[in-house]
Amino acid sequence: MQRAADALVGTLREFINQPDYPTLVLGATDAAVALPNRTLYSFSQEDEDHYFLLFPNPAPNGAAYMDAIAQALVPQREALNAGLVARGAEPLPPWPLEVEDSRIPPDKRLRAAIEFCGAHLPQPDDIVWGLLPAEIGDMASYQALIAPLLAPTTVEPWMDRHRFIVRDADPNVIIPELYQAKNNRLLVMELDFSNESYERELHRTALDKALPHDDRVFAFFQLACLDFAFKRYPDAIEKYGHCFNYYSSKGNKPLATLCLKGAGDTTLQGGKPVEALKFYQQSIALSMQDKNMMTLQQGLQSAGQTSMDLGKIEDAEGYFKHSSQIAGKLMNPHAKVDAMERQGQCEWQLGKFQEAQETWTNGKNLARQFGYYERAYSILDRLIAMYRVSGMSRQASECEQEKLVIANEAAAPAPPGAAYGR
Repeated sequence: MQRAADALVGTLREFINQPDYPTLVLGATDAAVALPNRTLYSFSQEDEDHYFLLFPNPAPNGAAYMDAIAQALVPQREALNAGLVARGAEPLPPWPLEVEDSRIPPDKRLRAAIEFCGAHLPQPDDIVWGLLPAEIGDMASYQALIAPLLAPTTVEPWMDRHRFIVRDADPNVIIPELYQAKNNRLLVMELDFSNESYERELHRTALDKALPHDDRVFAFFQLACLDFAFKRYPDAIEKYGHCFNYYSSKGNKPLATLCLKGAGDTTLQGGKPVEALKFYQQSIALSMQDKNMMTLQQGLQSAGQTSMDLGKIEDAEGYFKHSSQIAGKLMNPHAKVDAMERQGQCEWQLGKFQEAQETWTNGKNLARQFGYYERAYSILDRLIAMYRVSGMSRQASECEQEKLVIANEAAAPAPPGAAYGR
Protein backbone atom coordinates (compact mmCIF):
# COMPACT_ATOMS: atom_id res chain seq x y z
CA MET A 1 0.00 0.00 0.00
CA GLN A 2 2.76 2.43 0.95
CA ARG A 3 4.74 1.55 -2.16
CA ALA A 4 1.65 2.19 -4.28
CA ALA A 5 1.09 5.51 -2.53
CA ASP A 6 4.71 6.53 -3.06
CA ALA A 7 4.45 5.55 -6.72
CA LEU A 8 1.35 7.71 -7.07
CA VAL A 9 3.09 10.74 -5.56
CA GLY A 10 6.08 10.24 -7.86
CA THR A 11 3.87 9.77 -10.91
CA LEU A 12 1.90 12.93 -10.18
CA ARG A 13 5.09 14.97 -9.73
CA GLU A 14 6.62 13.64 -12.94
CA PHE A 15 3.43 14.18 -14.90
CA ILE A 16 3.06 17.78 -13.74
CA ASN A 17 6.66 18.59 -14.61
CA GLN A 18 6.80 16.92 -18.06
CA PRO A 19 5.82 18.83 -21.25
CA ASP A 20 4.78 16.04 -23.61
CA TYR A 21 1.47 14.64 -22.32
CA PRO A 22 -1.49 16.88 -21.43
CA THR A 23 -3.63 14.34 -19.56
CA LEU A 24 -3.20 11.63 -16.92
CA VAL A 25 -6.09 9.19 -16.43
CA LEU A 26 -6.25 7.57 -12.99
CA GLY A 27 -8.26 4.39 -12.54
CA ALA A 28 -9.51 4.60 -8.96
CA THR A 29 -12.33 3.64 -6.61
CA ASP A 30 -14.18 6.35 -4.68
CA ALA A 31 -12.12 5.49 -1.60
CA ALA A 32 -8.79 5.49 -3.45
CA VAL A 33 -9.35 8.82 -5.21
CA ALA A 34 -9.04 10.65 -1.89
CA LEU A 35 -5.27 10.07 -1.93
CA PRO A 36 -4.49 11.80 -5.26
CA ASN A 37 -6.83 14.63 -4.30
CA ARG A 38 -5.02 15.07 -1.00
CA THR A 39 -1.64 14.81 -2.76
CA LEU A 40 -2.53 17.49 -5.30
CA TYR A 41 -3.75 19.74 -2.50
CA SER A 42 -0.39 19.31 -0.75
CA PHE A 43 1.41 20.14 -3.99
CA SER A 44 -0.67 23.30 -4.36
CA GLN A 45 0.49 24.49 -0.93
CA GLU A 46 4.19 24.09 -1.63
CA ASP A 47 4.65 24.30 -5.42
CA GLU A 48 5.19 27.90 -6.59
CA ASP A 49 5.92 26.93 -10.20
CA HIS A 50 2.39 25.86 -11.17
CA TYR A 51 -1.17 27.05 -10.81
CA PHE A 52 -3.49 24.46 -9.25
CA LEU A 53 -7.26 24.28 -9.84
CA LEU A 54 -8.64 21.30 -7.91
CA PHE A 55 -12.20 19.97 -7.95
CA PRO A 56 -12.75 16.92 -5.69
CA ASN A 57 -16.53 17.52 -5.59
CA PRO A 58 -18.88 14.57 -6.19
CA ALA A 59 -20.15 14.21 -9.76
CA PRO A 60 -23.76 12.94 -9.82
CA ASN A 61 -23.51 13.65 -13.55
CA GLY A 62 -21.37 15.74 -15.89
CA ALA A 63 -23.61 18.82 -15.74
CA ALA A 64 -23.77 18.84 -11.93
CA TYR A 65 -19.98 18.41 -11.70
CA MET A 66 -19.46 21.33 -14.09
CA ASP A 67 -21.83 23.41 -11.96
CA ALA A 68 -19.69 22.56 -8.94
CA ILE A 69 -16.56 23.54 -10.87
CA ALA A 70 -18.11 26.87 -11.88
CA GLN A 71 -19.14 27.48 -8.28
CA ALA A 72 -15.65 26.70 -6.98
CA LEU A 73 -14.00 28.91 -9.61
CA VAL A 74 -15.51 32.02 -8.02
CA PRO A 75 -13.44 31.90 -4.79
CA GLN A 76 -10.48 30.36 -6.66
CA ARG A 77 -10.33 33.42 -8.91
CA GLU A 78 -10.24 35.60 -5.80
CA ALA A 79 -7.38 33.52 -4.40
CA LEU A 80 -5.50 33.65 -7.70
CA ASN A 81 -5.98 37.41 -7.90
CA ALA A 82 -4.61 37.87 -4.40
CA GLY A 83 -1.46 36.02 -5.45
CA LEU A 84 -1.18 37.91 -8.73
CA VAL A 85 -1.55 41.29 -7.08
CA ALA A 86 1.08 40.31 -4.51
CA ARG A 87 3.43 39.55 -7.41
CA GLY A 88 2.68 42.90 -9.04
CA ALA A 89 0.67 41.28 -11.89
CA GLU A 90 -2.71 42.28 -13.25
CA PRO A 91 -5.69 40.52 -11.63
CA LEU A 92 -7.86 38.20 -13.69
CA PRO A 93 -11.02 39.57 -15.29
CA PRO A 94 -14.33 37.83 -14.49
CA TRP A 95 -14.85 34.32 -15.78
CA PRO A 96 -16.44 34.10 -19.25
CA LEU A 97 -20.24 34.09 -19.17
CA GLU A 98 -20.49 30.64 -20.71
CA VAL A 99 -18.55 29.08 -17.81
CA GLU A 100 -21.41 29.90 -15.44
CA ASP A 101 -24.34 29.16 -17.78
CA SER A 102 -25.86 25.76 -17.01
CA ARG A 103 -27.71 25.74 -20.33
CA ILE A 104 -24.51 25.43 -22.33
CA PRO A 105 -23.11 21.88 -22.80
CA PRO A 106 -20.80 21.07 -19.87
CA ASP A 107 -17.76 20.23 -22.03
CA LYS A 108 -17.97 23.63 -23.75
CA ARG A 109 -18.22 25.38 -20.37
CA LEU A 110 -15.13 23.53 -19.13
CA ARG A 111 -13.17 24.33 -22.27
CA ALA A 112 -14.11 28.03 -21.91
CA ALA A 113 -12.64 28.03 -18.39
CA ILE A 114 -9.50 26.25 -19.59
CA GLU A 115 -8.94 28.63 -22.50
CA PHE A 116 -9.54 31.62 -20.23
CA CYS A 117 -6.87 30.45 -17.76
CA GLY A 118 -4.44 29.65 -20.55
CA ALA A 119 -4.86 33.15 -21.96
CA HIS A 120 -4.91 35.19 -18.75
CA LEU A 121 -2.74 33.48 -16.11
CA PRO A 122 0.78 34.94 -16.34
CA GLN A 123 3.42 32.87 -18.13
CA PRO A 124 5.46 30.73 -17.88
CA ASP A 125 3.86 28.68 -15.09
CA ASP A 126 1.76 25.72 -16.24
CA ILE A 127 -1.77 25.08 -14.98
CA VAL A 128 -2.75 21.86 -13.22
CA TRP A 129 -6.40 20.78 -13.30
CA GLY A 130 -7.42 18.17 -10.72
CA LEU A 131 -10.70 16.86 -12.17
CA LEU A 132 -11.02 13.96 -9.74
CA PRO A 133 -14.58 13.77 -8.37
CA ALA A 134 -14.98 11.98 -5.05
CA GLU A 135 -17.90 10.04 -6.52
CA ILE A 136 -19.18 9.48 -10.05
CA GLY A 137 -22.90 8.84 -10.45
CA ASP A 138 -23.34 8.92 -14.23
CA MET A 139 -20.06 7.80 -15.79
CA ALA A 140 -21.23 8.44 -19.36
CA SER A 141 -21.95 12.13 -18.73
CA TYR A 142 -18.70 12.61 -16.77
CA GLN A 143 -16.81 11.00 -19.65
CA ALA A 144 -18.57 13.33 -22.10
CA LEU A 145 -17.48 16.31 -19.98
CA ILE A 146 -13.79 15.38 -20.05
CA ALA A 147 -13.81 13.83 -23.55
CA PRO A 148 -11.96 16.77 -25.19
CA LEU A 149 -9.17 16.37 -22.61
CA LEU A 150 -8.59 12.79 -23.77
CA ALA A 151 -7.17 14.05 -27.09
CA PRO A 152 -9.18 11.60 -29.23
CA THR A 153 -7.47 12.70 -32.46
CA THR A 154 -4.72 15.14 -31.54
CA VAL A 155 -3.51 17.42 -28.75
CA GLU A 156 -5.25 20.71 -29.47
CA PRO A 157 -3.35 24.04 -29.17
CA TRP A 158 -5.70 25.23 -26.41
CA MET A 159 -4.41 22.38 -24.23
CA ASP A 160 -0.92 23.92 -24.13
CA ARG A 161 0.24 25.00 -20.64
CA HIS A 162 -2.26 22.63 -19.04
CA ARG A 163 -1.95 19.32 -17.17
CA PHE A 164 -5.27 17.52 -16.75
CA ILE A 165 -5.67 14.78 -14.15
CA VAL A 166 -8.96 12.92 -14.58
CA ARG A 167 -10.31 9.67 -13.19
CA ASP A 168 -11.87 6.52 -14.50
CA ALA A 169 -14.65 4.49 -12.89
CA ASP A 170 -14.41 1.19 -11.03
CA PRO A 171 -14.44 -1.02 -13.05
CA ASN A 172 -12.57 1.00 -15.66
CA VAL A 173 -14.45 2.43 -18.63
CA ILE A 174 -12.13 5.05 -20.16
CA ILE A 175 -8.81 3.22 -19.88
CA PRO A 176 -9.85 0.14 -21.93
CA GLU A 177 -11.21 2.44 -24.64
CA LEU A 178 -7.90 4.32 -24.74
CA TYR A 179 -6.00 1.06 -25.15
CA GLN A 180 -8.38 -0.14 -27.85
CA ALA A 181 -8.03 3.14 -29.76
CA LYS A 182 -4.23 2.96 -29.30
CA ASN A 183 -4.29 6.50 -27.93
CA ASN A 184 -0.65 7.17 -27.06
CA ARG A 185 -1.17 10.87 -26.45
CA LEU A 186 -2.09 10.36 -22.78
CA LEU A 187 -0.71 8.71 -19.65
CA VAL A 188 -2.60 6.11 -17.62
CA MET A 189 -2.25 4.85 -14.05
CA GLU A 190 -4.49 2.41 -12.20
CA LEU A 191 -4.70 2.71 -8.40
CA ASP A 192 -5.22 -0.62 -6.70
CA PHE A 193 -6.33 0.42 -3.22
CA SER A 194 -9.08 -1.70 -1.67
CA ASN A 195 -11.26 -0.16 1.04
CA GLU A 196 -9.72 -2.43 3.64
CA SER A 197 -6.10 -1.67 2.72
CA TYR A 198 -6.91 2.04 2.40
CA GLU A 199 -8.37 2.09 5.90
CA ARG A 200 -5.39 0.20 7.31
CA GLU A 201 -3.02 2.70 5.69
CA LEU A 202 -4.97 5.62 7.17
CA HIS A 203 -4.65 4.04 10.61
CA ARG A 204 -0.90 3.61 10.14
CA THR A 205 -0.57 7.22 8.99
CA ALA A 206 -2.56 8.54 11.93
CA LEU A 207 -0.39 6.61 14.40
CA ASP A 208 2.99 7.31 12.78
CA LYS A 209 4.72 9.82 15.08
CA ALA A 210 7.47 10.33 12.49
CA LEU A 211 5.03 12.07 10.13
CA PRO A 212 4.03 15.75 10.30
CA HIS A 213 1.13 16.28 12.66
CA ASP A 214 -1.02 17.81 9.91
CA ASP A 215 -0.77 14.61 7.86
CA ARG A 216 -1.66 12.44 10.85
CA VAL A 217 -4.72 14.53 11.74
CA PHE A 218 -5.93 14.62 8.16
CA ALA A 219 -5.70 10.81 8.06
CA PHE A 220 -7.76 10.79 11.25
CA PHE A 221 -10.31 13.06 9.56
CA GLN A 222 -10.53 10.64 6.61
CA LEU A 223 -11.07 7.78 9.05
CA ALA A 224 -13.98 9.73 10.52
CA CYS A 225 -15.48 9.97 7.03
CA LEU A 226 -15.08 6.22 6.60
CA ASP A 227 -16.67 5.56 9.99
CA PHE A 228 -19.65 7.67 8.91
CA ALA A 229 -19.90 5.84 5.59
CA PHE A 230 -19.90 2.46 7.35
CA LYS A 231 -22.39 3.69 10.01
CA ARG A 232 -19.90 3.53 12.87
CA TYR A 233 -21.43 6.70 14.26
CA PRO A 234 -19.89 6.86 17.78
CA ASP A 235 -16.40 6.33 16.31
CA ALA A 236 -17.02 9.00 13.68
CA ILE A 237 -18.20 11.55 16.26
CA GLU A 238 -15.16 10.93 18.44
CA LYS A 239 -12.78 11.39 15.51
CA TYR A 240 -14.53 14.50 14.20
CA GLY A 241 -14.28 15.97 17.69
CA HIS A 242 -10.53 15.39 17.96
CA CYS A 243 -9.96 16.79 14.47
CA PHE A 244 -12.09 19.84 15.21
CA ASN A 245 -10.10 20.61 18.35
CA TYR A 246 -6.84 20.38 16.40
CA TYR A 247 -7.94 22.46 13.42
CA SER A 248 -9.57 25.03 15.68
CA SER A 249 -6.37 25.40 17.71
CA LYS A 250 -4.42 25.92 14.46
CA GLY A 251 -6.88 28.51 13.14
CA ASN A 252 -7.77 26.28 10.17
CA LYS A 253 -11.41 27.33 9.95
CA PRO A 254 -12.30 25.59 6.65
CA LEU A 255 -11.35 22.14 7.95
CA ALA A 256 -12.79 22.90 11.39
CA THR A 257 -16.07 23.75 9.67
CA LEU A 258 -16.00 20.46 7.75
CA CYS A 259 -15.55 18.62 11.05
CA LEU A 260 -18.66 20.33 12.46
CA LYS A 261 -20.64 19.55 9.31
CA GLY A 262 -19.47 15.93 9.45
CA ALA A 263 -20.44 15.68 13.11
CA GLY A 264 -23.86 17.10 12.27
CA ASP A 265 -24.42 14.61 9.46
CA THR A 266 -23.29 11.77 11.72
CA THR A 267 -25.55 12.64 14.65
CA LEU A 268 -28.46 13.18 12.27
CA GLN A 269 -28.01 9.75 10.69
CA GLY A 270 -27.60 8.36 14.20
CA GLY A 271 -31.10 9.54 15.09
CA LYS A 272 -30.19 12.64 17.12
CA PRO A 273 -31.50 15.64 15.12
CA VAL A 274 -31.40 18.06 18.07
CA GLU A 275 -27.67 17.49 18.53
CA ALA A 276 -27.17 17.59 14.76
CA LEU A 277 -28.79 21.01 14.57
CA LYS A 278 -26.36 22.34 17.18
CA PHE A 279 -23.41 21.16 15.10
CA TYR A 280 -24.88 22.75 11.97
CA GLN A 281 -25.42 26.03 13.82
CA GLN A 282 -21.80 25.99 14.99
CA SER A 283 -20.61 25.34 11.43
CA ILE A 284 -22.69 28.31 10.23
CA ALA A 285 -21.15 30.60 12.85
CA LEU A 286 -17.62 29.49 11.94
CA SER A 287 -18.29 29.87 8.21
CA MET A 288 -19.46 33.42 8.82
CA GLN A 289 -16.27 34.20 10.71
CA ASP A 290 -14.25 32.69 7.89
CA LYS A 291 -16.41 34.38 5.22
CA ASN A 292 -16.57 30.99 3.49
CA MET A 293 -19.76 31.13 1.47
CA MET A 294 -19.56 27.55 0.20
CA THR A 295 -19.54 25.94 3.64
CA LEU A 296 -22.00 28.58 4.88
CA GLN A 297 -24.56 27.64 2.23
CA GLN A 298 -24.18 23.95 3.01
CA GLY A 299 -24.58 24.54 6.73
CA LEU A 300 -27.64 26.72 6.24
CA GLN A 301 -29.31 24.11 4.04
CA SER A 302 -28.63 21.31 6.54
CA ALA A 303 -29.80 23.44 9.47
CA GLY A 304 -32.94 24.36 7.58
CA GLN A 305 -33.87 20.77 6.78
CA THR A 306 -33.15 19.60 10.32
CA SER A 307 -35.17 22.48 11.82
CA MET A 308 -38.02 21.60 9.47
CA ASP A 309 -37.90 17.95 10.55
CA LEU A 310 -38.00 19.09 14.19
CA GLY A 311 -41.07 21.23 13.56
CA LYS A 312 -39.18 24.51 14.00
CA ILE A 313 -40.74 25.95 10.87
CA GLU A 314 -39.98 29.63 11.47
CA ASP A 315 -36.31 28.85 12.06
CA ALA A 316 -36.25 26.64 8.98
CA GLU A 317 -37.75 29.40 6.85
CA GLY A 318 -34.93 31.74 7.83
CA TYR A 319 -32.23 29.16 7.17
CA PHE A 320 -33.60 28.32 3.72
CA LYS A 321 -34.01 31.98 2.82
CA HIS A 322 -30.38 32.71 3.65
CA SER A 323 -29.27 29.49 1.94
CA SER A 324 -31.02 30.64 -1.23
CA GLN A 325 -29.37 34.06 -1.06
CA ILE A 326 -25.88 32.60 -0.57
CA ALA A 327 -26.41 30.09 -3.38
CA GLY A 328 -27.28 33.04 -5.62
CA LYS A 329 -24.04 34.79 -4.75
CA LEU A 330 -22.19 31.56 -5.50
CA MET A 331 -23.96 31.41 -8.87
CA ASN A 332 -25.29 27.94 -8.03
CA PRO A 333 -28.85 27.90 -9.40
CA HIS A 334 -29.48 24.26 -8.48
CA ALA A 335 -28.74 24.84 -4.78
CA LYS A 336 -30.73 28.08 -4.89
CA VAL A 337 -33.81 26.36 -6.30
CA ASP A 338 -33.53 23.54 -3.76
CA ALA A 339 -33.53 26.09 -0.96
CA MET A 340 -36.43 28.02 -2.49
CA GLU A 341 -38.61 24.93 -2.64
CA ARG A 342 -38.05 24.27 1.04
CA GLN A 343 -38.51 27.96 1.88
CA GLY A 344 -41.88 27.90 0.14
CA GLN A 345 -42.87 24.81 2.13
CA CYS A 346 -42.13 26.64 5.36
CA GLU A 347 -44.04 29.73 4.27
CA TRP A 348 -47.06 27.61 3.32
CA GLN A 349 -47.02 25.80 6.68
CA LEU A 350 -46.83 29.16 8.44
CA GLY A 351 -49.92 30.35 6.58
CA LYS A 352 -48.03 32.79 4.37
CA PHE A 353 -49.92 32.00 1.18
CA GLN A 354 -48.70 34.94 -0.91
CA GLU A 355 -45.08 34.46 0.13
CA ALA A 356 -45.16 30.74 -0.63
CA GLN A 357 -46.77 31.37 -4.01
CA GLU A 358 -44.12 33.95 -4.92
CA THR A 359 -41.19 31.84 -3.68
CA TRP A 360 -42.36 28.72 -5.48
CA THR A 361 -43.17 30.58 -8.68
CA ASN A 362 -39.74 32.23 -8.76
CA GLY A 363 -38.05 28.93 -7.91
CA LYS A 364 -39.96 27.09 -10.61
CA ASN A 365 -39.05 29.73 -13.21
CA LEU A 366 -35.38 29.57 -12.23
CA ALA A 367 -35.43 25.78 -12.42
CA ARG A 368 -36.88 25.93 -15.93
CA GLN A 369 -34.33 28.56 -16.97
CA PHE A 370 -31.46 26.25 -16.06
CA GLY A 371 -33.01 23.00 -17.20
CA TYR A 372 -33.51 21.72 -13.65
CA TYR A 373 -36.70 19.99 -14.71
CA GLU A 374 -36.92 17.56 -11.80
CA ARG A 375 -37.14 20.45 -9.36
CA ALA A 376 -39.49 22.44 -11.59
CA TYR A 377 -41.88 19.46 -11.61
CA SER A 378 -41.66 19.12 -7.83
CA ILE A 379 -42.42 22.79 -7.22
CA LEU A 380 -45.32 22.73 -9.68
CA ASP A 381 -46.80 19.78 -7.80
CA ARG A 382 -46.64 21.82 -4.61
CA LEU A 383 -48.30 24.80 -6.30
CA ILE A 384 -51.04 22.54 -7.69
CA ALA A 385 -51.73 21.08 -4.25
CA MET A 386 -51.80 24.57 -2.69
CA TYR A 387 -54.17 25.91 -5.35
CA ARG A 388 -56.53 22.95 -5.04
CA VAL A 389 -56.72 23.23 -1.26
CA SER A 390 -57.44 26.94 -1.69
CA GLY A 391 -60.17 26.34 -4.26
CA MET A 392 -58.15 27.97 -7.07
CA SER A 393 -58.91 25.40 -9.78
CA ARG A 394 -57.95 27.66 -12.69
CA GLN A 395 -54.44 28.25 -11.34
CA ALA A 396 -54.08 24.53 -10.61
CA SER A 397 -55.03 23.71 -14.21
CA GLU A 398 -52.52 26.24 -15.52
CA CYS A 399 -49.80 24.51 -13.52
CA GLU A 400 -50.86 21.15 -14.93
CA GLN A 401 -50.53 22.59 -18.44
CA GLU A 402 -47.14 24.01 -17.57
CA LYS A 403 -45.94 20.53 -16.60
CA LEU A 404 -46.74 19.41 -20.15
CA VAL A 405 -44.77 22.34 -21.54
CA ILE A 406 -41.80 21.44 -19.34
CA ALA A 407 -41.94 17.87 -20.60
CA ASN A 408 -41.44 19.23 -24.12
CA GLU A 409 -38.62 21.50 -22.92
CA ALA A 410 -36.88 18.58 -21.28
CA ALA A 411 -36.99 16.63 -24.53
CA ALA A 412 -35.60 19.50 -26.61
CA PRO A 413 -31.89 20.44 -26.94
CA ALA A 414 -30.83 23.12 -24.45
CA PRO A 415 -30.22 26.47 -26.20
CA PRO A 416 -27.30 28.70 -25.23
CA GLY A 417 -28.24 31.61 -23.04
CA ALA A 418 -27.06 34.35 -20.76
CA ALA A 419 -25.17 33.53 -17.59
CA TYR A 420 -26.95 33.10 -14.31
CA GLY A 421 -27.50 36.40 -12.55
CA ARG A 422 -27.69 36.99 -8.85
